[in-house]
Amino acid sequence: MTNDPRTTVPLCGRARRRPAPLRATAGSIAASTAVIAAAIAAAATGCSRPAQPALGQVEGRVTLDGRPLPAALVLFTPAGHGRTSQGVTNADGRYRLRYLRDIAGANVDEHAVRISTATEENGGRELLPPRYHARTELAAKVKAGRNTIDFPLSSR
Repeated sequence: MTNDPRTTVPLCGRARRRPAPLRATAGSIAASTAVIAAAIAAAATGCSRPAQPALGQVEGRVTLDGRPLPAALVLFTPAGHGRTSQGVTNADGRYRLRYLRDIAGANVDEHAVRISTATEENGGRELLPPRYHARTELAAKVKAGRNTIDFPLSSR
């Protein structure tokens, strides 16, 4: 070993040879890039949502005896496999279904539909006949794309 300061590093009073500087080669850059790309892809896949089914956008209006039905819960339950979508009517009786909190729509499928007015605010009092909720006779078909599905209900 020499005592040239460019090639030696003092270590506990003894001189050691300085490690050779790292040199990037085309092969090492390509390998590093591949490892980084794989790590990013794995992280992105791990953070993504599970695949969701085909959804159709669903909105419409619920009326009772010709008048808008506000604050009614509208539930679409697919006949096949899948999650129930829901919406709540506004003052004009209009609703828009949500598949998840941040995803609008409902499964593309035939659905049993339930509409209920029982809420905590009204003490659980149901204004609609059971044929619209507990023993529903309502059904709807959701297609891909936009769907407007109205429900003209009768209290009789």
